[in-house]
Amino acid sequence: MGEWYRRVGGRAYGRVAPGAGGAGSGAGSGTIVVVGGLIGHAGVIRELRALATSDEPPHALLFAGPEGTGRRLLALEYAKMLNCEGGAPVDPAAPALFDDTSLRTGNAEVPCGVCRPCRLIADGAHPDILTLAPGDVLCRPREGEGSHAKHPDSRDIRICQIRGLIDLVARYPFEGRYRVITIDPAERLGRDAAHTLLKTLEEPPGHTAICLVSSAPESIIETILSRCRRIDVRTVPRAEIEAGLMERGVEPALAAAAAEAARGRPGRAIAFANDPDLIGVRERLLERCAQMAGASTAERFDYAGKLAERWRSDRAQVAPELDAWEAFWEERLRAASMAGPDRRDEAIEDLGALKAVVQCMADLLANVVPRAAMELMLLSFPRRTLAVHSEEDTAAYA
Repeated sequence: MGEWYRRVGGRAYGRVAPGAGGAGSGAGSGTIVVVGGLIGHAGVIRELRALATSDEPPHALLFAGPEGTGRRLLALEYAKMLNCEGGAPVDPAAPALFDDTSLRTGNAEVPCGVCRPCRLIADGAHPDILTLAPGDVLCRPREGEGSHAKHPDSRDIRICQIRGLIDLVARYPFEGRYRVITIDPAERLGRDAAHTLLKTLEEPPGHTAICLVSSAPESIIETILSRCRRIDVRTVPRAEIEAGLMERGVEPALAAAAAEAARGRPGRAIAFANDPDLIGVRERLLERCAQMAGASTAERFDYAGKLAERWRSDRAQVAPELDAWEAFWEERLRAASMAGPDRRDEAIEDLGALKAVVQCMADLLANVVPRAAMELMLLSFPRRTLAVHSEEDTAAYA
């Protein structure tokens, strides 16, 4: 979903700037002034802190999990931990791997959040903290290559970008202890690019850490996965998201609504809190999904044609609708799975529908004819006559 919103330009539920998710002001207004921090993931942060303060911090991490859960922010937290200059001395003779108050290096909790490296990373201004994504970032043509066309709209992370990464990590960091490069989304590494990256992952410079961010780690080649320390980033309980929003100045009613609509994804909750209209949009889209789930084949063909026309004229308008379809079938699948064996066949159908939505998104990004992609998705849906019950559907996050 991260690549999906980047490519189509939709209003993403959970696209936040570096350092997003922190303390804010504007209680009662529902506006978050984002200045740093995360909602949830205390266990992951403890694990990252232990790794960063060990004698040999891992040089390659894979942050795997759904879009909007905070994977990129956790990678930035790891970068802060590796470069933090703050922290008061404590007794190094009392180490505990996951202890919040004592670290193996003899320093207090990192990151401190106030030293120069922490502030620069939070502001997205540290010269040694970079993100490699599809496009022209770090592009370095092959030696002697006469012409190399620009590719700002590339779908994949290309081999020329990995050459640039290898050239960069061969040098010492500009000012930090570690240079940290985040590859996002890592599943978009082209095959040649992935194989070129292997050598660096096998024999990394001591001053470099590479963080891969992915919502589809199964799409990454096994030789890359085997060289990374995997960090699973899961959805966050609704109550925890709601509390986190209120701590950031969001009024209780809006915090509750945003947390419920976010489906366990703090990044989406922040987006909903910043723009409450998105909650109403989502509810209307889910109602449309419920209506179309019970529609006839002819009605589905008609809807697919209209959706395809809108895609051709304004892709950003269609992105939230396909996201709503993903949410709709995900919630149906969860409800059927929790109901037990009696609804096993229904759960299998819902899973097939969810896969059809994901495939449609991939097809559209691959420039498949829009109407064909939409029709195939809609014809893959089982027929359901039902309504959207938000209380039931979000119970799993409570």
